[in-house]
Amino acid sequence: MSSIVGVGGVLLLVAAIGCSSASGDEPRIAEPPCGGQIGRGPSYSTAFGSDELPISENGAWTHRGRPWTMVQTENGSAHGTQTGRGGYDDSYAYLSGFPPDQQACGVIQKGSPTGFQEVEILLRWSDDADNARGYECFIHHGGQYAKIVRWNGPYGDFTTLAEVGDVIAPQNGDTIRATAAGNVITLYLNDRLLTRAVDSVYPTGNPGIGFFKDERGAANGEFGLASFTATGL
Repeated sequence: MSSIVGVGGVLLLVAAIGCSSASGDEPRIAEPPCGGQIGRGPSYSTAFGSDELPISENGAWTHRGRPWTMVQTENGSAHGTQTGRGGYDDSYAYLSGFPPDQQACGVIQKGSPTGFQEVEILLRWSDDADNARGYECFIHHGGQYAKIVRWNGPYGDFTTLAEVGDVIAPQNGDTIRATAAGNVITLYLNDRLLTRAVDSVYPTGNPGIGFFKDERGAANGEFGLASFTATGL
């Protein structure tokens, strides 16, 4: 069976491969979101239709970590809320209810970012008041680098697992996608492989989004996401 439920401008999908259509046509397999693999588990998709600080979408999103900043949605996009003076106080939010193997992707919204501004896809994420854990897959606004980083819990405690420099600069409308399958975490831009890491520290958690900018960065809204989809694999 499959269900498609609209909630406050958000599209929620829970689907199984090979379900019959309402018209009695032959079973169909949905196209994979933002390219990549076809999901076999729960799926969540949003175009950020409501202005919220912090992002909630009827309680779908979570952020409990006090040292870090919130994600804001406005004018049909999601972005961070950093001042640029808080160090590693990235803005993040994540979903719930996903299996260990997962895929998440977002369509980039790019204006005129400066300094160091990043868009992040989070995988196997979890947090509490003082800790945030999981895999952060991100790209610099100008293509200076792309990285996969493991957050270890406390503020500022992270381990770089994979890094590549001088990648193609992401443009407005490009798609950033990351997958976690077994112990392999992979990052793509427009289905072009950027980098891959192997790590077994976090076998479970949930997908999400994040953003970073330093003090030289332009306004938070200059580099964000216009839409986002996460799928269990």
